[in-house]
Amino acid sequence: MKRCAEIYRKLRNTFRFLLGNLHGFDPAQHQVAVADLEPLDKYMLARTRELTTQVLDWYEGFEFHRIYHAVNEFAIADLSAFYLDVLKDRMYTFAPSSQARRSAQTVLWKITEALVRLLAPILSFTADEVWDYLPAVEGREASVHLALFPAPAEIYPEDPAPLLGEWKRIFAVRDAALLVLETARQEKRIGKGLEAELEIHAAGELHTLLQSHAAGLKEILNVSGVRVIEGNELSVKALPASGTKCSRCWNFMPEVSNYGVWESVCTRCHEALKAMNIEPPTEGDSGVSA
Repeated sequence: MKRCAEIYRKLRNTFRFLLGNLHGFDPAQHQVAVADLEPLDKYMLARTRELTTQVLDWYEGFEFHRIYHAVNEFAIADLSAFYLDVLKDRMYTFAPSSQARRSAQTVLWKITEALVRLLAPILSFTADEVWDYLPAVEGREASVHLALFPAPAEIYPEDPAPLLGEWKRIFAVRDAALLVLETARQEKRIGKGLEAELEIHAAGELHTLLQSHAAGLKEILNVSGVRVIEGNELSVKALPASGTKCSRCWNFMPEVSNYGVWESVCTRCHEALKAMNIEPPTEGDSGVSA
């Protein structure tokens, strides 16, 4: 009973985090087309479609124990330990209306919509509660128990296998990078991940793949910078991050300046603050927006 209660709490907390990050998101206005999603977000949609297909098959076969284990693993490993963790920089420091943040919110919304329907027969009261807090959609049923299960193609319209296979190779590189970062931490060469930058050497198709994802590697590895270099075989080197630490996002950036009372703020954060129409407090004002 204690184990079941703990799993339930983790699922409930996952839903709370998902719903919390959908604040201000209107699917009718802000939803980003699948083709325009950030690569990481597109991967998570493909992964959600894969899970949905499996769960629907298991419901047909009355294999409820498999649903229980698969959804639990998805919530803990795929969401809490990975996706929701690496999204924090985008969700908390980007301007609310930025394309990258709306991309993340689109996927968080689609994942929540899928999970709450899939879990409705198992977590009936919690699913109905989550349903009430989802962003409003015209024509939505009054209760999740009046809604249909999600169709996999509605979550991600393409065959997810090629994209999932591609990301399997990226995750292998991520595993190698995390080991190198942990070693660097133990040797006191770096502290937190954002205090490091990585050099990744790879050859052939892997180098091409990493280059195509170069802009997003920094996010999924939770470091301040990543350089992909062509080499003979995969190797990862951790170095102390160059640049200066931004006091708002904590990334080490090449351009960090003082903007009024916003001291040591990177140009990315400064642009986000301007986009939110937040002006630096005047002299004597004790409130500081971040």
